[in-house]
Amino acid sequence: MNNILRCFALSFTFIASMAITSFISAQTTIDNPIVAGTNSEYITISQITTSSDKTVFKMELTCYEGLEYTLHEKGSIHAFKMVIKDKSYPLLGITEAKAGVVECKMMSVQYFNLVFEALPENTEIITLQEGERGDSDLFFDNILLSTLETTTAKAKAGDSKYQKFLAKHYEQQYDYESAQEYLNMYIDQIVKKEGTQSKGYLDALGSQIQLNLNVGNYVEAEELSLQTIEAVGLENPEVANILYTLGDVYQVLGKHEDAVENYIQYLRTMEKGENLKSATYSMVNNLVMYSWASMTDTLDRQPLAVGVAVNPLKIEEGTAQMRIYAVGATEYMVSHKENFKGSKWNSYEPALMTEEKLKSNTKTLYVRFKDNKNRLSTPFAIKIEAEE
Repeated sequence: MNNILRCFALSFTFIASMAITSFISAQTTIDNPIVAGTNSEYITISQITTSSDKTVFKMELTCYEGLEYTLHEKGSIHAFKMVIKDKSYPLLGITEAKAGVVECKMMSVQYFNLVFEALPENTEIITLQEGERGDSDLFFDNILLSTLETTTAKAKAGDSKYQKFLAKHYEQQYDYESAQEYLNMYIDQIVKKEGTQSKGYLDALGSQIQLNLNVGNYVEAEELSLQTIEAVGLENPEVANILYTLGDVYQVLGKHEDAVENYIQYLRTMEKGENLKSATYSMVNNLVMYSWASMTDTLDRQPLAVGVAVNPLKIEEGTAQMRIYAVGATEYMVSHKENFKGSKWNSYEPALMTEEKLKSNTKTLYVRFKDNKNRLSTPFAIKIEAEE
């Protein structure tokens, strides 16, 4: 009997040890995962641990005395979420932080964990986003679930995805020499696979131009931008980001009129690609105003219409709700007619929100601006399209 019990005990121990071993083997820990984009200089991901039932992010927050950072618990519209191939995975909980709040005492580093559902099998890339504020509020975009050692080996073996990640990673680390090395590898691979008219190639050239701008190679950034725009043409919406970066280059060089021209052209090109957002207009408006204010002959210029962002959801209700952007303007006019017949002037304030009642056949509205010397801007056409 004792032998039977001893045998059973040994068998149970073996099975239990196998179960523990199986659980441990199903758990993966990635230290210092590779991040290709972030909008936070103060929050970093030091470790990601994945298992069959959950995914845990170990986060580090650089704190400054007197500040408070709210992490938001599950259920809040501002809760963190993990995004994988456009599918969201909600936050299950926050640990090592009192009631979702980190209080900063002196200058210090605070630690907390974000716990999510388990990652789908074979996941390589994830995004960490804040709640339901939209794509502009990404904390970490494109997190590679791999160590630096593994990523480097795959990049040097010719994997373009890993080359692109490392180029972005080293640029964020201000190691521009390494960033350039991997960016060159990536561009070579893209040319071989997709050619010189592909979106991937243009994105890579955009990164090359931005890198030149970051390291102070302004002439090279300008020349590469102009060559690319000439080769691809303004009709291709994929050239938009290069126009935007060229505007930044001209701003740094003090060529403010050229900067304004490129920012405006950026908006026009984005419209052709049907991917323009209100935030884009607002951001570019600020850049245009900066360049405009830096011009020496601003007083001799007519008002400039930067653009109009339309809320497509209101169109079905028979209303065009618009945020209009201009510089050098004191009044504006909106009309259903290109000749503005019967329309009246209204006071303009920066980034003004206005509404216009639509007729059943309205396809286009027109807006123009006037300054305090009664000088008129060039009319601006607004396409009216409902949300699909």
